[in-house]
Amino acid sequence: MPVNGFVTSAQAATQAAEALLADAAAKVRERVVMDGRVAPRLLDREQRATHGLAWLATYVEAIRQLTAYAERLNDAGQLSELEELIVRIGLGEYLAQMQGGIPISQSEIVRPADLGLSIAAVAARITPDVHAIIASREPRCSQPARRTRLP
Repeated sequence: MPVNGFVTSAQAATQAAEALLADAAAKVRERVVMDGRVAPRLLDREQRATHGLAWLATYVEAIRQLTAYAERLNDAGQLSELEELIVRIGLGEYLAQMQGGIPISQSEIVRPADLGLSIAAVAARITPDVHAIIASREPRCSQPARRTRLP
């Protein structure tokens, strides 16, 4: 079955999220590696960055799995509007939080800067597909016509 436009956008957004994770991992690595090895004292000092990197990696894996789910449904001819909305909302929320800050507790948010990423570095990964998915997550589903389609 041909891939629909949403699945193509989800695939592109997944690649962008993976690239952002690679950027963050490189920046955190610069903070904790000395002489080619992880230095325990640097790891302790950079706990917020390393913890944040683990959360970012978890978000990227969730994005991969949501995209893979949409791909499987599309390939089977079963990607309904409901399933697309579910995936779109999930992807949009994960991508938005990766851009603005990932809540890691009720009172703590890890922002890209905590991982050593500049605003420009993050903006470079916000492709048109990422932007479109973020923009379409909640407002689209909050519109009365869309909301009535959700069970």
